[in-house]
Amino acid sequence: MVFTDIHSHYIYSVDDGAQDIDQTLTMLKAAQRRNIRHLLATPHITEETDQAVSDRILRHFEIVRQKAKAGGIDIELSLGSEIFFGSHIDKHFAFPWATFNNNGKYFLFELPLFDLPTGVGDFIFNSKLQGRTPILAHPERYLYLRNNVSILLGWYRQGCLMQMNAGSLTGHFGQKVADFSKKLLSMGLYHFIASDAHDNNFRNYKALEEAYQEAALFLEDDELERLFHINPQKALSGSPIAQREIHDDILKESWLRKLFSPLRQIKWHRTG
Repeated sequence: MVFTDIHSHYIYSVDDGAQDIDQTLTMLKAAQRRNIRHLLATPHITEETDQAVSDRILRHFEIVRQKAKAGGIDIELSLGSEIFFGSHIDKHFAFPWATFNNNGKYFLFELPLFDLPTGVGDFIFNSKLQGRTPILAHPERYLYLRNNVSILLGWYRQGCLMQMNAGSLTGHFGQKVADFSKKLLSMGLYHFIASDAHDNNFRNYKALEEAYQEAALFLEDDELERLFHINPQKALSGSPIAQREIHDDILKESWLRKLFSPLRQIKWHRTG
């Protein structure tokens, strides 16, 4: 299986990911061994992110590309971001790296872990009006969504895409998160599975391979390809991505039964 990873923190000295260029190169070599062929860097954008930070990210990304090429690392490297949701969020689209490959189409955003912020639905609606498709990072990790899946389903229907962390599926964040990941996967809510790698030890690229092996126990080959490679490639190129049509009664069904039902029976339409 060839992987395309749209959530990763391999650019050194810009956030809580790689801390120096040596760690970056170690991460990239590990990614290559795991058959990852395209890596999107997604450094954090917060309220404090300013032009100086943006310039440093662009500069360090170019250094990483040059060092990787010189070191014989055969991975295509791209630049995007992971935007922390808040009142500041719209102004940061002025940065060329806010959307994937500066394509103006897809971007990754995250929410506070413990408190549901207001205005998420309005933000998704306005983003779509402006021609941008939001991708929510690791929804399975938010406790308030675990307690009220209908909120997530509402955002999904507005056109928000969903990205699972590989480590969530494999139990890295605990059994409750793993179970919720499988529940959302069984509902057909995910469009991507990505590493969210920050280093080469605790949160690394090995998780992507392990998540693939776990998902292969209950997903068909075409679905695996969609989550780990096809949809990520489409997002990077700015191409439309298929969106499943999901009905309210799916919330009432046993997620274990859905998990082992053929996902190919679900209808699709396109978004993006």
